[in-house]
Amino acid sequence: MTQSTPIAFAIAVTLSLISACTKEPDITASEPVAEVTTQIVTTTDLPVIIIGYGTVEFDPKGQRTLTSEIEASVLELTALPGDAVRSGDAVVRLVPSSNAGVDVARARRDANAASAAAERTKRLRADGLASDADVEAGVVAARDLEALAASLESRAGAISALTSPIDGVVDAILVEPGALVSAGTALARIASPGSIQARIGVEIEDVGTLLIGDDVRIEGFYKSATATDSTIRMIDQRVDPATRVTYIYVFIPPASGFLSGQAVRAALTADVRRGVMVAPRQSIFADERGKYVFIDVDGKAGLRRVETGVTVADQTEIVSGIATGDAVVVEGAAILTDGMKIRTNSDPAAVLR
Repeated sequence: MTQSTPIAFAIAVTLSLISACTKEPDITASEPVAEVTTQIVTTTDLPVIIIGYGTVEFDPKGQRTLTSEIEASVLELTALPGDAVRSGDAVVRLVPSSNAGVDVARARRDANAASAAAERTKRLRADGLASDADVEAGVVAARDLEALAASLESRAGAISALTSPIDGVVDAILVEPGALVSAGTALARIASPGSIQARIGVEIEDVGTLLIGDDVRIEGFYKSATATDSTIRMIDQRVDPATRVTYIYVFIPPASGFLSGQAVRAALTADVRRGVMVAPRQSIFADERGKYVFIDVDGKAGLRRVETGVTVADQTEIVSGIATGDAVVVEGAAILTDGMKIRTNSDPAAVLR
């Protein structure tokens, strides 16, 4: 009994020392910190952009139409749509029809009658019964009809070729070989390659915001390097019943790389909102109460309700809710809650542009 007492005492002392030297673990959890990217909000001029799509086409003002002077049959097409032609190159070859002689005879009768009328007017002028203007008009009419009759007579019975009046591109062939065409029939259309325009479809509700002279950026539809800046030259006042859009026409500068028929995308500047506050579109969220952003408030996320205006590209106008100089969260905001600690990896001097 006396021997076990020192042993028990020693064990008790040892356990007390071990207990005293053992530190209880810290069970306090660290507060989560979200890593985010921010940008400083400033005011800027925000262009209001309307997007439209269309095609490049030849400007009608730069086109020339080839017509037949007499009734004839189309013998041969010496050029096809898309061919480049020089001034004087043959495009369509014709042979006069059996009825062409009637046209020639009629033209000769008209020329002879005009010549006789001109001579009669000269005699009346000598007697003081006609003016110098009457004489001049009669002489001009007689000269023109004589030239037409001589031209038809020279062509009658012979194969003739209609030639291009300009260096250009064959935009359209309007007849087929073997076709019988009457005098005045359009046979082909030649376009100047340097005279092209873009025909852009615009929604009806947007066209009212556009004006002739507004800036336009034209780009190749398939992300090509082809692009140019121009202005609106005409706004069609009609609505296409098939597409339910109206069209605006934009001049394409020569040598800009665009070709007739090419699909294009147009960014039309309808207005410029001066001195507005903007935030990146990706920083703006929405719930049942409306739109909101997170800003950096002394290292914590601050939820701010905002009223927005127009959105252009990746920027959205902020009407109210935050102020110039606030740092809005542009990356990492999806996991944030109001008051959550944040750590920014952005440059504090970064400014929204």
